[in-house]
Amino acid sequence: MTYTKLDTDNIGGTSQADYLVGLDADFTVSEGSVQLYRELAFPVVELARSLFVWLSANSRGDFVFDSMSLEEVGAVSLRRTSSGWLMESVFSPGVVSNPLDWADVERGCRDFLDQIEFDLLSMELDPADVIHL
Repeated sequence: MTYTKLDTDNIGGTSQADYLVGLDADFTVSEGSVQLYRELAFPVVELARSLFVWLSANSRGDFVFDSMSLEEVGAVSLRRTSSGWLMESVFSPGVVSNPLDWADVERGCRDFLDQIEFDLLSMELDPADVIHL
């Protein structure tokens, strides 16, 4: 998961919800050189918060992104199967990653979170106030 062009133009206030839905970027999910999903003006900070909550949970159930900014549920999904974790999006029907092991899934999510946290800090925003519990 990567993003570019983090946009702050839509921030309407200073609440956590304002930052979650107001900070968006061009977002791409790829597996190696294969692009699984790409979206312009995607709520990447809201996705980061959802991933943070999911990674912090004791149980390791499936992840399905339910956004305040998008009508559809599942713009990003991570599903556990007997062969490994599959990443997919409702916006790219039929396009699914190869099975991933948990270490790869966690590393990808944490790398994404690290980049979001770095960008929030560079905007003088505390990640603890925006994406952490």
